[in-house]
Amino acid sequence: MEILIAGVQVGPYESENMFWKNFEESISMLVKEKNPYLIALSELMHIPYLAVVKNDEEFNFAQTINGEVVTKTVELSRKYNVHIIGTLFEKEETKQGGFNYYNSSFVCSPSRGLLGTYRKVHLPTIDHPSLITNEKYYFEQFGGGGTEFPIFTLDNGVKIGCLICFDRSFPEAWKCLSVQGAQIVVVPTATFGFRYDLYVKELQIRAMENNVFVLAVNKAGNEVYPENTPKRANFGCSNIINPKGEILELAGDVPWSSIAQAISISTVEESKNLIDWKLERKPEVYKKYLYQ
Repeated sequence: MEILIAGVQVGPYESENMFWKNFEESISMLVKEKNPYLIALSELMHIPYLAVVKNDEEFNFAQTINGEVVTKTVELSRKYNVHIIGTLFEKEETKQGGFNYYNSSFVCSPSRGLLGTYRKVHLPTIDHPSLITNEKYYFEQFGGGGTEFPIFTLDNGVKIGCLICFDRSFPEAWKCLSVQGAQIVVVPTATFGFRYDLYVKELQIRAMENNVFVLAVNKAGNEVYPENTPKRANFGCSNIINPKGEILELAGDVPWSSIAQAISISTVEESKNLIDWKLERKPEVYKKYLYQ
């Protein structure tokens, strides 16, 4: 089976209205020129990357899974007859009347609507001159943070999993998806700073050691939010990598640009015929050291 997959590098935040304008124009252009089966977007696509500050006002960006972001994305999925993986700052009401908050991705089918969500598990706190972030403040302090690695089945039967940004650096997360039969792992990111040097190389290794395709979609362009905070140079480099660790497509750093590549799902099995990493695992040995 061959399908065409694509990614859209979201640009710096301007406004909600500009986001939706750019979003639909990008989807429309990709469908017209490439006709992809699946399109993915960058992390926290509809808002600025807010975790550089601690400010309760930023919680106003959060929406429920039934809110505008998901509803409009499902509509676009149906309108353009394409699967879309979107992202959002998600809030979920608790039984006590408050909210839990999540850094989430969601999968839309043109025929079945919302297939489900993935909530980011690994939430970084980093204090480096080129990369300041405290996602725990927004996505963990109120009981949020993901606890599962679900698999989603597209209309054609292809199985995909999602990881979000910092998740990509935890081999255990990838293995949780690959042992469930994931064939494509989609990785929305909004990364900048010192991690640029290893961004693509890390994804190549993860693809190879898990026998999966990778569709990684980073944000691109310079963003300053809130005012008077350091500029964040989101470096783009969105990419598509095959299960042998080979780069099939690699973007530059242009905001609202895209990547697209036809892939053959049979390559997953071909890579396993070379080395099936799942068969070579030794869980009985690892369990002595895990969860410490």
